[in-house]
Amino acid sequence: MTRKFAGLAIAAMIAGLVLVNVALYDTPVDISPVASGKGHDGGLASAAGALQFPEAGNFSETFERPLFTPMRRKFVAPPAGPPPVAVVAAAVEQTPPPPEAAPAAAPALLGISIHGGAAKALMRVAGSETAIWYGSGETVDGWTVSAIDKDQAVLERNGKVARVPLYPPWKNAPQPPPNAPPAAPDVPLPAPNEPQL
Repeated sequence: MTRKFAGLAIAAMIAGLVLVNVALYDTPVDISPVASGKGHDGGLASAAGALQFPEAGNFSETFERPLFTPMRRKFVAPPAGPPPVAVVAAAVEQTPPPPEAAPAAAPALLGISIHGGAAKALMRVAGSETAIWYGSGETVDGWTVSAIDKDQAVLERNGKVARVPLYPPWKNAPQPPPNAPPAAPDVPLPAPNEPQL
């Protein structure tokens, strides 16, 4: 008898929970924003036990369209302003620069490869999306590659010499603290069996 009674009690509790879930599912969700420090009645909430929200700023879009709610509204773009007015300008004849004139800026150095004594520099010309490997003596954008070291390339053009570093120099290198102790010289550690003095 007690088993039947326990089974009926459990079945009644499950049925009650199902009914509560159905009722909550059909209940609309209040998605209105909650003002900081205000109660539901519009008055100031009491300090004891009240949850204080920081000032929300302008999060009106977030409050209007909460992310995790079944009644989320789609985004509506604000109305566009008047279309821009097209201005027609008279065509001005421009003379192209002479083909022998090269830009003044040196190409960017992206990488260096040294293999078997032969060095190559990966360089990209300003305004280009691609980079090309150049060896010593080759010409890139009017500049002649005169030397390639492990961390820089030396370019020459019209008597001008440009050293292009692979890594840009540190502008704000960290300074050691003023009261830092001097570095200890490298002293070999004694062997484990030797007595220490």
